[in-house]
Formats: sequence, structure tokens, C-alpha cells
Amino acid sequence: MLKKNTWNRIIIILAFSLIFGLSTIMMFTTPPNVKSQYGLTAKTEDGVNIAFNVFEPTNEPTELKKAVIIGHGYMANKEFMKGYALELASAGFVAITLDFRGHGQSTGSLERGSLIDDVRAIKEYLASREDIDINNLGYIGYSMGGGPGNQIIKDDKDFKCFIGVGTGLPTEGSQIRLGNETNPLNVLMIYARYDEAFSLDRLKEGLSVRVGEPAENIDSNQLYGSFENGNASKIYLDDNSNHLLVAWDQDFIRQARDWVINTFPEVDQLNENFYVNTRGLILFFQILGGLGLFFMIIEPLSKQIIPKNDEKGSIELGEEEDLRGSSEILKMVLFSLGLGIPGLILMMLPLSFLPMAIASFVISLLFGSVFGLLIFLYLQGKKRNSSLREMLKEPLTISRRELLRQILLGIGLTCLLYLILYLSLGNNYIGIIPSISKIIWIPLYFIPMFITYYIYSYTYTIIAQKNFKGNLSGMFKSGLLTFGIQYLYIITYILLISFLSGSLFYFGTMIPVATPILVLASFIYAVTYQKTKNILLAVIINSTFFLLIICTISPIQSPLEFLLRFI
Repeated sequence: MLKKNTWNRIIIILAFSLIFGLSTIMMFTTPPNVKSQYGLTAKTEDGVNIAFNVFEPTNEPTELKKAVIIGHGYMANKEFMKGYALELASAGFVAITLDFRGHGQSTGSLERGSLIDDVRAIKEYLASREDIDINNLGYIGYSMGGGPGNQIIKDDKDFKCFIGVGTGLPTEGSQIRLGNETNPLNVLMIYARYDEAFSLDRLKEGLSVRVGEPAENIDSNQLYGSFENGNASKIYLDDNSNHLLVAWDQDFIRQARDWVINTFPEVDQLNENFYVNTRGLILFFQILGGLGLFFMIIEPLSKQIIPKNDEKGSIELGEEEDLRGSSEILKMVLFSLGLGIPGLILMMLPLSFLPMAIASFVISLLFGSVFGLLIFLYLQGKKRNSSLREMLKEPLTISRRELLRQILLGIGLTCLLYLILYLSLGNNYIGIIPSISKIIWIPLYFIPMFITYYIYSYTYTIIAQKNFKGNLSGMFKSGLLTFGIQYLYIITYILLISFLSGSLFYFGTMIPVATPILVLASFIYAVTYQKTKNILLAVIINSTFFLLIICTISPIQSPLEFLLRFI
């Protein structure tokens, strides 16, 4: 007969599963009048496969459909822009989000001058469909995606509207066409007040050339020209966003949708509802149910797969040398911060030969912290007459059979977590599945990532956790401590990089993404160690899911081109 605690756990697991399942179904069916096609590809003239998704209304209008192509930014992918696509499809348009070359699931490497070819490949797909009005298109470009947008709308009169989201307009040289009643081009530039990529004054300079007004006379949120004359122009300014958040900001998405509707007033508005906030609420319940299920299932799975009360592989430090108290924690922080730069350089040297510069940089940045912790552990080992090698081998002092059980459990939990993240965030807000051309390089990146998280787990999850009791409160405090130390290091060094580069771009784009990842990883440390008394589960889970995310976000790009962005 099952114990009361077991029944309670089963009920909670079922409840979290139900919440996650229902919210996932709702996410895939919201808006209700939109149908989606995922995993499509188009080939460019130079042989690059461009991955794209199509969103369109479920009804079949009697007239040809108007279509909008949506391009993402640097260190992003097509899933970033899904919110724009869904709202446009719900309003009666065909919306296509694409992965530019070297990004997401597309092949090739990042060549900014060739991004326009990726847009042309999507246009060719639209032209191959008999239900698309190829002479009436729109383009939305976020950040880097605004570059090919500026290029294609200059001469291609099939595009009747251009919406730049966190991007600019040319201020000199070749200008975009003005637009008129015969060949309209309505231009909306969306700008966040805290945008780290470029200034509002620079954007006003670009618009001033188009509207024929001095830049100092250009006002935000004022319409210049008109939709009737085919030359409507406007800068929409929002006070509460930065460069990253413009991809998901509800006000920006609403403005973009309304601009397209005003450009093509002949399109019947099938659904006037707005779903950004609804989908955000659904996402909350997806995360709640999915992560609740994940953390609740760790203990019963570990009891089934890993032998009970097997203390081998746990780390035991003598009481007289135990790393207790705020002074030792402070030392960990100082070693981590103080030796970060040599550690970063040491790891960046070999990784600079690999093709994903952002992934190489992120792993090197994490290893910088680990390098300081290694020195800290070395000095602690001298106090207990143990070598650093002996200390790091302690979690592996288990039988082959036990090691295999740990690995299998780690792989199983990683798959569960990755499925949860994909169905919630990965398919809707930030893509986490890399292309085939990236997957072949992942084993080489996995080695330093695994080593990095192994040392993280050893120091933070085990040594830091010895300062707290083995109850729920202690586990929570341990997770917070682990997160706090890592977060302090990441913020310090990203701010340093921002200072040296003279731009807060990387701080504004990396920190919002890194924060939830570090929170999740920290509590995976705390929970899995408390349940299994071994660090291998946390190492396998965290190193795998974090690596796949950063490899998906990281474009295939030479390290030299990446470093030039800091100059």
C-alpha cells in the first residue's frame, strides 16, 4: 500500500502535468483562427537553406492574400518574431518568419551583405503560391533584420510597407524610395527609449531625409505623410523597453499590426482581438506546470534508478576544514571575480578556432569564473593535504554500473526538461533547436561546457550547500547562493565588456536571457544534489540544455568578425 506522502506526490505530479498539458494545447491553438506550418525551407541562389515558418488565417478568402516577411536580429531566430506573425495572421495576413543564414536552423554562415538573398528566397516561395498577391507585400525587420529590409524596399516596388523594429534608416548615400499613390511605401520605425544599439537622434536623421524635414524638427509618435498618398512615415517611441524586449513588447506588436492593416485596408479584419497578453499568461502556466513537473519527478525517478543510500560519489570534507561561513563564501566570490580575465583568455584561445563565436565567448566567460574557483579549490586542498585532482575525482568514485545509472538518469531528465522548454519557450519566443550545420560542432563545445559545469557543481552545489541544512529551506537558500555568486560574476564582466566596447548592447541583450537560465541551473544544482548526493545529474542537465540554447542563438560567424564588433 502506498504511503500518504507518495500519494501526495503522485497527485501533485498529475496536477502539474495537467496544467502543462492544457496550457500547451492552448498555446498551440491561440489565436484560434490561425494555422501554422513549421520546418519549411527555401534555397537561396548561393545554395543556403533558409528555414522558415508560415502563419496564415484558417479561412480562405476569395481574393489573393497579402503577405508579410519578418526578419529577426543578431543573436536571435525566427521564434523571436512569432508574436508579430500570429497577430498579423489573426488579422487576415500571411506572415512568414525566417532564420537568416547562420542563425537558428538555417545553414550557411553570417554574411550581412547576403541577408537580402535570404529575403528574396522567401519571396520566391510566396511567388510559387497561387493564393498570394505577390505585388502587395510587407516587411518587418528587427535589429539586424532591418538591414536587408532597407535594401529590398529601395527598388522592389512589390513591398508596400516597411516596419523597422529596433533598427535604423540610411542617413546618407542610397536612400529608400519615398512612395506615392501609384507605388506606395509606408514606413514605421519602432524605437525603445532604452535601446542600446543606436540612438533616437540617428533614427530621426534617417527619417528626416525621407520626409524632407530637418532632423531637429522630427517628433516621435507623429505621422508624416499619409496612407492615402502612400508615403506615411512615423517613429513610434516607447518609454519602457530596451533593444531585446522590442521583439516581444505588446505595444510594438500592436503598432506593427495596425500599420500593416492601414497599409492594406482592403483586407477584411477577420479577428480584431489582440493575443499577446493572453499568450503571455498561457506561457506562465506552461512554465509553472512544466518546471513543477520536472522538479517533482526528480526524487521518484532517482529512487527507482539509483540504488538507495549509496553514499559513494558524495564529497566529504572534514569538519575542521569545512567550507562554512560567510568568509569562505566571500573568498569564492573574490577568486571568481579576480581571476576571471585570465580564465576567459585561456579558454577563448582554443575555442576561437570553432565556428560559433558567440558560443565560444559565452563558454569562455563561464570558464573565467571556474578558473578562479579552481585556484580556490587548490588552496583548500592544500589545507586538507589533498590534491586538486583527488578532490575533483571524489564524485566519480562510484562503480561503472552506478555511473551508467547516473548518466541514464541525467539524459532522461535532460530530455524531459528540454521538451518542456521547447513546447513553452522554444517554439514560441526563443528557438532552442540548432541547425544540422551547428549540431556537428556541439560535441567539441560540450567538452569545455561539461568541465565548466562540473567545477561549478563541485564548488557551489556541494561546498556552498554545506552551509545549509538538508531541508527545503536549506535547499532554497543554497540555490539562491549559487545563483547570486554566478550572477554577480556575469553582470560584472558583461558590464566591463560593455564599458570597453562603449555600448550596453551586450548587457541589454545577454543579461535578460542569462538571468532565467542561471536561476534554473542553480536550483537544478540544489535539488538534484539533495536528492542523489551526487553532482553528475546537475552537470549533465545544465551543460546540455545551456549549450543547446547558446548554440542555437549563436550565428555561425568567424571570431574575427565577432571581435570587430567591440572596436
